[in-house]
Amino acid sequence: MTDHPPKDFMFAPHIFIYVYRLPETLTDGFCFGGGRPISFLNVDWFETIASDGRAPLIMFIKAKRYYNANARYLVLSDHPDFTFTIEKETAGE
Repeated sequence: MTDHPPKDFMFAPHIFIYVYRLPETLTDGFCFGGGRPISFLNVDWFETIASDGRAPLIMFIKAKRYYNANARYLVLSDHPDFTFTIEKETAGE
């Protein structure tokens, strides 16, 4: 994401990121009967430095070949600050 000297990258705290493309539509109604399966497409996984923050991570994901501005993405990590969604972009963005 950002250019770090090898020493900084090696000793900085790392987090592992998983990126999933969300389905076009999610289920509706109630799930009292044990849930409803939903297919997520795992499009990427990588390790990054936690100190870089969320903004450079989002820019990094949006620069990837799989990224589509008309899709929604779920970003998961063991670190709570790096678990979020990337919503569809609107025409004004």
